[in-house]
Amino acid sequence: MEKLLTPRLLLPCKMQCLTIFERMTRLLDRNYTAKKRIFSLFLALAVALLGQSQTDIELKTVVIDAGHGGKDPGAIGYSGVKEKDVALDVSLKVGNMIKEKYPNVKVIYTRSTDVFIGLGDRGKIANKAGADLFISIHCNAVKDKSPKGTETFVLGLHKSDAALEVAKRENASMLMEEDYKTKYEDFDPNDPDAYIGLSLRQNVYLEQSLKLAKYVQDEFTYKLKRENRGVKQAGLMVLWTTTMPSVLVELGFLSNPEEEKYLDSKEGQQKLSQSIFNAFEKYKSELEGVNMSLEKTDRTTETEKPKNESVSKETTVADTVAKNAVYFRVQIATSSTELETKPSNFKGLENVLIEKDGKYYKYYIGNFYTFAETEEKKKLAVEKGYTTAFIVAYKNGERIPVSEALRSQ
Repeated sequence: MEKLLTPRLLLPCKMQCLTIFERMTRLLDRNYTAKKRIFSLFLALAVALLGQSQTDIELKTVVIDAGHGGKDPGAIGYSGVKEKDVALDVSLKVGNMIKEKYPNVKVIYTRSTDVFIGLGDRGKIANKAGADLFISIHCNAVKDKSPKGTETFVLGLHKSDAALEVAKRENASMLMEEDYKTKYEDFDPNDPDAYIGLSLRQNVYLEQSLKLAKYVQDEFTYKLKRENRGVKQAGLMVLWTTTMPSVLVELGFLSNPEEEKYLDSKEGQQKLSQSIFNAFEKYKSELEGVNMSLEKTDRTTETEKPKNESVSKETTVADTVAKNAVYFRVQIATSSTELETKPSNFKGLENVLIEKDGKYYKYYIGNFYTFAETEEKKKLAVEKGYTTAFIVAYKNGERIPVSEALRSQ
């Protein structure tokens, strides 16, 4: 059931569900036996509210959280480099990259200066802003000087002692808050059992959080050649209160003299920031259905066009379907680039249709009067490499939920 609750489904009814979700999660801390039952009810309610077809969405707001700050220095490196400083420098760089490339995306920092922000308040900032994504940036440290590498966390039950230790260290910041006993009630960051209560908090967003975390780690590993410590789950309090896909990035170990030097350098911070931005861009593009490969497609000139290759023109409902008919399409890609709808531009797929929607061009296979035929075409598109292809439905030329189209048939 959780797999159904992707952001494509969540966002259209986000506010309806989040209020219920937030109230429920406040009750889950005290009664571990009731947790699964209550959460299952929430999932069922969410599915009922969100029982509609996938719709195009935009990632409009991202919150970037620079770990620690002010009186909380975080980890301190071998030669005195502070985690709070590195995290802030990288956070600001990532935010500036997003602003420059995507001026329509609102970037919010939990802190843009050296100030102390409580762990619970960081998530509240994101929730209040209605953010679509939360990225928390940190540095690692242990007593041993030899460990190195990057790792990215999502909220969940820790599966190793090392992940638990990271959670304990990051969550210890709450002890610096004046009213932490009231704000966090009986939560003890040093008690392993306390983390059980956190494991269900972000279950709805787990799939998307894991996806972004993987993209971040891939960038660090394959582009920067940093040692890959993997994507992990842990009971991190800063992710606990967020109601959107969220990750916590550990840039490296300040306790390792070599990595401390890299993390403190302008070159190192620039490269790490670029990697996080690249991961953000890939996540955003996939979420919105924008096919990045199309943006880079070389356009075939008139003289290079294969003979007898058909090209579909922009279509209207009147051109292709009977009035009042319900029909389906497979949306295979969205791009800011307008491409001729010839098979060679779409991995051999034929009968591709194009429609302009604002600044984007949307590409479909269709039109089909039966859902079964549409399913087959979707499978074909996925086999060709369009793994994010999805089915959409229309009536009288207007987009309608697939569930409604099926009922009308």
